[in-house]
Amino acid sequence: MVPQAAGGEYGYADKPLSATRYEVTYVSPRLRASADGEDAHGLESEKQRVYELALWRAAQLADSKGYPAFRVTQESRDVDVTVNRQRSVPPPFFGPFGPWPYRHWAYRPYGYWPYSGYDYDWPAYNRTTATGRITVKLTVDLLASAEEGALETASTLDHLRKTHASDGFTGTGTY
Repeated sequence: MVPQAAGGEYGYADKPLSATRYEVTYVSPRLRASADGEDAHGLESEKQRVYELALWRAAQLADSKGYPAFRVTQESRDVDVTVNRQRSVPPPFFGPFGPWPYRHWAYRPYGYWPYSGYDYDWPAYNRTTATGRITVKLTVDLLASAEEGALETASTLDHLRKTHASDGFTGTGTY
């Protein structure tokens, strides 16, 4: 739980929309992600954690303003994933006839240069990395009394403090 400073990359921010309505935003740092989009880039559990950190900030706001309850009226959970594919040329092969580029000789016995293109599609020479940034926005109404569907401020604070007090983002950084 860190405030997002001006120009900061991650943390929470809140802005009042009215006397009892706030918009709470929590942005995660860049996290390692899977390049495969089929499994939500491996960030599903992190998305839930960032949501709970935004909820924790909403409970802190309600507590500091003296409201015993609050309700989340709108929410959005966005993930921005950047996939970086780097290709490199393999080192030359020094054979009996001098340096030659690596090729798929076994698969293309008749496709020698210059008649076929160089085939550098070997996994050893391709590197794919992915990073993701999660943004959660909550619109929160602060309530003077507990209502149906509302969250109690004190119990929410207590639960999230116990759950996330020692949380820190690991595996962060720019790739």
